[in-house]
Amino acid sequence: MPLQSIGRDRQAGACVRASATMQTNLENTTPQNDMNTSQPQKALPAPTISDRLLELYIKQQKLIITILVVLCVGAGGYFLWMQKTKADENAAALALAKATTLIQAGDLAKAVDGDGTTKGLKGIVGSYGGTPSGNMARLYLGTIFFNSNKPDEALVMYNAFSSPNKDLQASALAGAAACHIQKKAFAEAAAGYEKASAAAENEALKAMYLNKAAESYVAAGTPDKAVNLFDQVIKRWPGTSSAGVSQRSLWRLSGEGVQGTKH
Repeated sequence: MPLQSIGRDRQAGACVRASATMQTNLENTTPQNDMNTSQPQKALPAPTISDRLLELYIKQQKLIITILVVLCVGAGGYFLWMQKTKADENAAALALAKATTLIQAGDLAKAVDGDGTTKGLKGIVGSYGGTPSGNMARLYLGTIFFNSNKPDEALVMYNAFSSPNKDLQASALAGAAACHIQKKAFAEAAAGYEKASAAAENEALKAMYLNKAAESYVAAGTPDKAVNLFDQVIKRWPGTSSAGVSQRSLWRLSGEGVQGTKH
């Protein structure tokens, strides 16, 4: 065999061996690569409450900021309103104290209208009517109007008065009823006195107002209603001065021939 042919055969054999070696290496590495790629990936952790809140904040950021701004403005407005209310009450209380001194001194005109340096009761009601002291000014003003024979003006004040104190509220109702007496509206007066009796907490006031309601029914020409109320006073408050007044009223009505007055 020629030397050239032997050389070519040896070269071809080396190439075959190299190719086989590479094939073997590929076969050995391919399963490992397949195994690596076929392994399942780890699952992501579930979102926490904090994550969800953060997501919600990001989505609704504008709305949340708007709500916070509104709440801050509202809180600031409430604080300013409280400060103003406190200042108004202080001013009203001071002015009412001065007006009360004028009432006690008998200077009713100045107590009602005031002067250049002092607010009268009208001014207190007009400027500070929403405060406790401004409310009390209505009660004082109503009484002064009533005593001045101005029942219509007094009624406005009495009807506008409102108090959590049951006896004060009852006194305003009784004042309004007294105004109806001045106006000769006796049936309205009787109903007003009954409301005053129901509203009052003090037992003596309850009995007194119920007596006045009965007397108003007599004046209204309905003595049968009066008899019923006089009887209530005698039974509910026996031995009191109001019970004595009711008893004497029943005797008087009996003398006038009113039925149901035997006591």
